[in-house]
Amino acid sequence: MSLKSGQLRFLTSDELYEIHMASLEILGQVGVKFLSQKALQILEGAGAQVDFKEEVARIPEYLVKEAIRKAPSSCTVYGRDFKHKMKLGDDQVYFGMAGWLPYVLDLETGKRREGTLADVEQFFKLGDYSKNIHFLDWAVWPKDIPESVVHAYGLFMGFKNTTKPLDGYIHGESPAEDNIRMASIVAGGEEELRKRPLLLSIENPTSPLQHSKEMIEGLMVYTKYGQPLVIAPEAQSGATAPVSLAGLLVQQNVEILSGIVLAELVNPSTPMIYGTVSTIADMKTGNIALGAVEAGLINAATAQLAHYYNLPSRGTAGTTDSKIPDVQAGLEKSMTLIMAALSGIDFIYSFAGTLESTLTMSYEQFLIDDELAGMVARAVRGVRVDDEMLAVDVIKKVGPGHHYLTQKHTIENFMKEHYIPKIINREKRETWEKLGAKDLREIARNEVKKILKEHQPEPLDSDVEMELKKILEEIEKRSRGNI
Repeated sequence: MSLKSGQLRFLTSDELYEIHMASLEILGQVGVKFLSQKALQILEGAGAQVDFKEEVARIPEYLVKEAIRKAPSSCTVYGRDFKHKMKLGDDQVYFGMAGWLPYVLDLETGKRREGTLADVEQFFKLGDYSKNIHFLDWAVWPKDIPESVVHAYGLFMGFKNTTKPLDGYIHGESPAEDNIRMASIVAGGEEELRKRPLLLSIENPTSPLQHSKEMIEGLMVYTKYGQPLVIAPEAQSGATAPVSLAGLLVQQNVEILSGIVLAELVNPSTPMIYGTVSTIADMKTGNIALGAVEAGLINAATAQLAHYYNLPSRGTAGTTDSKIPDVQAGLEKSMTLIMAALSGIDFIYSFAGTLESTLTMSYEQFLIDDELAGMVARAVRGVRVDDEMLAVDVIKKVGPGHHYLTQKHTIENFMKEHYIPKIINREKRETWEKLGAKDLREIARNEVKKILKEHQPEPLDSDVEMELKKILEEIEKRSRGNI
């Protein structure tokens, strides 16, 4: 599917340059805090001015330029079935589910509760079935298993229940190494994993201007094995970033570029994705507002900055502050998702199934979002204009006052030209009432139950599954020894 990237632009080339120059000034004069002595030593060795006591690195312009030069302009992430792959930076838009949310809306009661390992498995199955969601993660943080083994069980459930690309856990050196070991087994060895990365992981700087020890040291592990990495700040305009969106973009840019510099020093040519989770702080409540229209603006500007540096991009869109799948969720998700997709964001994460500012997952919302992603992808694809689509001969043949329903041109092209929804209801009222007058949430709930009952993901190779279970046992033993 050919998509038209970068159709929606809010910044001029001069404004992009101003953001870039302001970012270099902050990087060189203020610097960024790296809460890792390993990272600081690497940066100092490359020429950054490092204050080890304050844990701050001031990064000169030449290091930034060199890092951007080394980072590839595109990269590919694979599923265990290589037909499922995402080539980022190639004028495509890919949609992803969220990961590690604390809560889920129970499919039976509709009430919010803590996530379980069973939810993790079921969301992977639902994601494996979905047509328009390309990237999967363990949707909820399972509270029914020890926290020290969640990273391993989450990835195991992913490899077992889907053939699509997966997220990797980056919070700490040891858990990151565990996930790399598991992915290497599925890939057929470390070298095969380097050739065809199975994991894409995300480092979130702590705004303003900090990288945590756990995430930066996990990043260095993934870098060593050549797995693609997203740097995606979670800055909040007016709270952890300047209230002006331009100021937020400068700070976000500093945080992203500093992470890219470190990654390219550790392993040159590591695939890097320029990302964002940034939005505004709601000044009425003090809460984050991921459904705000400004989040869409920030995504669009982020896409332009990624293009400025010739890097793939990752956005956070299709998000909502609503607590349930309702009209508010539809409004906010649609607004931010279409803006991100039209602006040229390559990979949209934290989208499918999310509610409540990405605190809660919903099974029904996941299926609704799969539908929404299909509609947005069709919109981004635009209007094809060529001899076949201009249909002059067909118009001449049909002439005035007739219809096109039986024309060969219609039969051959309607599936290409029209998005055909699965759960959106377009029936007349009388038919809708005869079918029970169900709203979209109820339709989605019934469809989810059907999918979870009937869909069987492609089985994981039994030898590979056995090897992964051995690693799980090792991690469980290690975790018991640390108690």
